[in-house]
Amino acid sequence: MKGLDWLQSGQKWAYFVVVGAVSTALIFISIPFKAQFQYEYRLGQIWLEDDLISPIDFSLPKSEQEYFEDRLELYQSCDFYYDYLYQIDNWKKDLGSFINDDEVFVEWQERGVIGTIPNKKHLTFFSDGGLLDVSEAITPSTIKAKYGLPDTLTIEPTLKISSENVDSALVYKAAALTRSKGFITRGTPIIIRGAAVTQEKFNVLKALEANFDGRDSEINLISRVGALVYILLIVVAIAFYLNQYDPQIIAHSSSLNLYMFVIAGASIATFWSASIIFLNPFVVPLVLVPVLLRSFFNDRLALVSHVLLLLLVAPFISGAVHFMVVQFTAGLITLFNIRGIYKRSQLFQSTLVIMAAVIVAHVSIYLIRQIEWSTEAVQPLVSSLIGVLVLLFIFPLIYFFERIFRVVSDLTLLELSDTNNPLLKRLSKEAPGTFQHTMQVANLAEYATELVGGNTLLVRTGALYHDIGKIANPQYFTENQTSSASPHDELSYIESAEIIIGHVMDGIELAKKQRLPDIVVDFIRTHHGTSRVEYFYRKFKEDHPDASQFESFQYPGPKPFSKETAIVMMSDAVEASTRSLPEKTQSNLNEMIDKVIDHQLTTGQYDNADITLKDINTIREAFKKFIRGVYHVRIEYPKE
Repeated sequence: MKGLDWLQSGQKWAYFVVVGAVSTALIFISIPFKAQFQYEYRLGQIWLEDDLISPIDFSLPKSEQEYFEDRLELYQSCDFYYDYLYQIDNWKKDLGSFINDDEVFVEWQERGVIGTIPNKKHLTFFSDGGLLDVSEAITPSTIKAKYGLPDTLTIEPTLKISSENVDSALVYKAAALTRSKGFITRGTPIIIRGAAVTQEKFNVLKALEANFDGRDSEINLISRVGALVYILLIVVAIAFYLNQYDPQIIAHSSSLNLYMFVIAGASIATFWSASIIFLNPFVVPLVLVPVLLRSFFNDRLALVSHVLLLLLVAPFISGAVHFMVVQFTAGLITLFNIRGIYKRSQLFQSTLVIMAAVIVAHVSIYLIRQIEWSTEAVQPLVSSLIGVLVLLFIFPLIYFFERIFRVVSDLTLLELSDTNNPLLKRLSKEAPGTFQHTMQVANLAEYATELVGGNTLLVRTGALYHDIGKIANPQYFTENQTSSASPHDELSYIESAEIIIGHVMDGIELAKKQRLPDIVVDFIRTHHGTSRVEYFYRKFKEDHPDASQFESFQYPGPKPFSKETAIVMMSDAVEASTRSLPEKTQSNLNEMIDKVIDHQLTTGQYDNADITLKDINTIREAFKKFIRGVYHVRIEYPKE
């Protein structure tokens, strides 16, 4: 037996090694093997990293305020272009009654008459592009003041501004206005260890991060080996965790395939998005990881796996701290709200809550790092919100994974545990006594599972279906008999035992016809383990003490191989035995419960299940309390 157990254990670990190796290889080749900007910094902090030397050439961008000021300065100091006009004849006509000296008009024409003399910020040109000197030009207001002319009098200028040329020159200069205010060459020291991150250094670091894509800094062979070792370390950590807390995943190849596919798939998608220029890792909906793992396994595994996934991808992407903070927050809030996934309204509400948490996480990082609210800076936030919206499509995704990996989610278990399910409906009509028995077993098993830990929804579903094989011959089972006459009276003890034992195989066949999941069928297979049909066995032994057909009274097994299947076996035997007691006093019930569990324990029915003696004793006491409540048994007070 030990050799067989070792062989089975060796087989499951050999399969894990194969799946882990394939996952590691796929993750490794998907890593964007280029240097990543891994520094985290904020204004005013002390730089504790090694001296940072620029690995690339890059420009220093202007801030939005600086760029706005430059454009404003451009408009305020634009070039003026003027058309030159001959106005002497017009002046003689309009001003002849006030000024009789033609030499004055000639002087004005030579000096130039301009509406307003521009300040020194503006360059002045003729319309054809020639340079224009307006230092000697005079204005109409100056002429009127000198010669005492009326203010209402119009004096035509000789230099008239050309709006078309001014606008054209302004547009050309605005288009040529650069957003860069400087240039840093490769090899230039950026900041040294121990220096404070001043505003100037902060701006340079932001510029370096924005321009850094690693194309000039390919990772060498040593770094690649380090990346492979790091991935293997995470895979080994996963193996240790699964072996310690969720060994059933390693034991079931379909569960292991699903689990490693989710982890590897999420990692690969993150790396691909990081290697595409117009994408970023935030767009990958990593919140699906805890949702899927919670739906197929449990909360603790979902949380631990989400953390391990973030640790797996963090060293290979830029802005790792920002990424991890946002994704961890989203995953944690997802797990807090995931229990409402079974209703569409609650799923929508949960999605809104997760989106709000993501926004808060992004804003906090923006404030800490003093990131300006530009279109480029907001892109990670928008990408994260898009990723969270994928949660609304979780139902078809869960269905897809169920069909591909042949595993069962809580959604399917919830549907199967509905007593309106056709198979349970048939059980209630054709074997009503058995149906009531299964309902009581389901309640008993669920109550016990809540105390010792386990999948309560799986336990309840398995308990509801564990006796569906009795549909084939309901009248041969005591709970369905309505008269004192029993059909077993006309059969031999061996024939009766065969019918009783046969309800297990009948149940398996019926379950397969109805396409029940294997994890539910396991409860039908194991709910009697390798125990005996005690009543007919004892009767046969009384009449045939020397016979050698005692194996005909033994169930074929297998024994329960999980905590959940063991609990259903215990619940089934306890419910049936206590129901058969003629006098249901507290002492009788307690004695029967102890007798049933001790018998299963001594015959090794729990040997293959991951259940401890402490769990068994906890369940034993829980059964006593529960059964006492079912039969309304009062506590027996001692006599005076």
